[in-house]
Amino acid sequence: IMEKTIGKTIFVACCLLLVLFLADKTQAQTVVQLNASDLLSKATFFLSPRIEEVLEGSTFDVSFLLNTHGKSINTVELNFQFPPDKLNVVEHSADGRSFISVWVEPPTYSNTAGTGRFVGLIPNGINTQSGLIINVTFKAIATGEAVIKVLTSSQVFANDGLGTSVSVDYGRGVYRINPRPPEGVKVFSETHPFRGGWYNNNSPVLTWEKDPYVTDFSFSLDNKPATVPDDQSDTTDTLTSHKGLADGLWYFHIKAYRKGVWGATSHYPLRIDTGPPASFKPQVEFLTTGSKAKALVSFFTTDSLAGVDHYEVGVIDQGKSALESPVFIQGESPYQLPIEISKDFRVIIRVVDRAGNVLDVSVDVGVPFAFSLFVRKNLIAILLVVLSFIALVLILHYMLGHHLLNRIRLVYGALRREDRLHKGDDLNRERQLEETLK
Repeated sequence: IMEKTIGKTIFVACCLLLVLFLADKTQAQTVVQLNASDLLSKATFFLSPRIEEVLEGSTFDVSFLLNTHGKSINTVELNFQFPPDKLNVVEHSADGRSFISVWVEPPTYSNTAGTGRFVGLIPNGINTQSGLIINVTFKAIATGEAVIKVLTSSQVFANDGLGTSVSVDYGRGVYRINPRPPEGVKVFSETHPFRGGWYNNNSPVLTWEKDPYVTDFSFSLDNKPATVPDDQSDTTDTLTSHKGLADGLWYFHIKAYRKGVWGATSHYPLRIDTGPPASFKPQVEFLTTGSKAKALVSFFTTDSLAGVDHYEVGVIDQGKSALESPVFIQGESPYQLPIEISKDFRVIIRVVDRAGNVLDVSVDVGVPFAFSLFVRKNLIAILLVVLSFIALVLILHYMLGHHLLNRIRLVYGALRREDRLHKGDDLNRERQLEETLK
């Protein structure tokens, strides 16, 4: 019995010693592994910016950077991932600032798989806290949260001649893609198609495009060029019309509502002029050649809004039917009638403004008198004769030493005295006749 008891005691003691030995060995191994990991310095990939808010449809740059934490490295393999349903790579660029001087393989990326890969060497090695590996330009193609992360397959190798792999921390960036406010609505008008044109239609009709996801529109109409409509829906349609607008410059303002955001305001000018140009009176002058005469018609007017576009001239023979319509020819002032004035004509000046409004003004042109033609033809000669006669009278008066004028005064005085005597004799005769009759 004693032998059995001693045997059991020895067996239990051996088991306890074995357990203690294994536990001590395991603990020693664990401690060694933790210490070795802590002794290794890690290189860190990080992105700049790490967090960003961008608009749908816009592009933004992300820089992939490396911190070597005091260790010299000479090789970098960067692999990253992005959500292809929200982001697309547009381009990449070292921009002359990357510490990579030799690319081991051409930089590649896939907008289908949502991956990118860049492998490069630094022949003399580099020790950096924020060294640029590559700049990548992304385009935000859909709203939501997009995460760009460096994959665990990325590697960094020490510049120790042995190609020792450096422990790595893998960075990530989070980008919030917000809905883009709708851009200005594209507005059209069949009644007023040109923004800079004037029109005599005061009932404009306007239409506009409706982009995807747009649900509502807010609009207003006034005489101010920069009005912004309120954030209340006026219509879901793409057409509106207005009637009886006053003459002048109007502006149609509209903005769209898409994905909970009101967009930018578009402004469409409407130039309305329904009034004709200002009234005027044409002037007629005659050009004579011998016994023939031609008429020269001068005219001018203004239009306060649209402005005068052009003039047209039409001529009617007044000896013909009053129902006859003239043929209008575009012309400028002064306008010479292409026919000789041998009978009476009516000349119609038609003014058309830039809005299409028309004003007709007429003037009658008749055959000028012979004396008028003679005066118009010989005006200079007549003036010379009159001036010569005046000069001759003055010369004669000077040469006669005023005797001529004195004689004229004496003769005039004698004639007046004689006239008074005759009047006195007549009065005496009348008195004698009256006494006789009595």
